[in-house]
Amino acid sequence: MSQQYEYKIHYLALETGKNNEEQLIEALNEFGRDGWRLNRLYGEVSLRSITSWKGGLNLLLERQTQA
Repeated sequence: MSQQYEYKIHYLALETGKNNEEQLIEALNEFGRDGWRLNRLYGEVSLRSITSWKGGLNLLLERQTQA
C-alpha cells in the first residue's frame, strides 16, 4: 500500500523586530501539531541568510493522508 500525501503552500509573513529564525520555528511547530511538515522553502533563501530575510517566505507543507 502506497502512502498518500496532501500539500499546501503557506506564505509566512515575517514580522519586523522579531527574530526570523524564531518566527519560522514557531510557525513550523504550529503546523506540526496538525501533522504538517516542511517539504521545501520557496524563494532565494538559505538557513544562513534567513536571519536577514525581509518580507516573508513561501513554505511547501505536506502531511500524510488516510487512504
